Amino acid sequence: MSPRCLDLLGREVSTYKCSYKVRGVVVGETYNTFLVLSGGRVVTVPKAPCHFYIHDIGKLVNGIYLVGYRDRRLFTCGLL
Repeated sequence: MSPRCLDLLGREVSTYKCSYKVRGVVVGETYNTFLVLSGGRVVTVPKAPCHFYIHDIGKLVNGIYLVGYRDRRLFTCGLL
């Protein structure tokens, strides 16, 4: 599955190579950011400058590949 097809909603992630040090569950998304529930608060993390480590599958993804809306990415990949 290409990085553009990954669905991070509901997955536990950590940021890597990013000024935002966050580990938590992705609970939402805008065009350029992920909303991550971490320690009882929701943190807005920009996609493009960050890498995301996805804990359940052990994969590191460059956030630049995830810029855009989730539904469009998944539809383009034939997952919706």
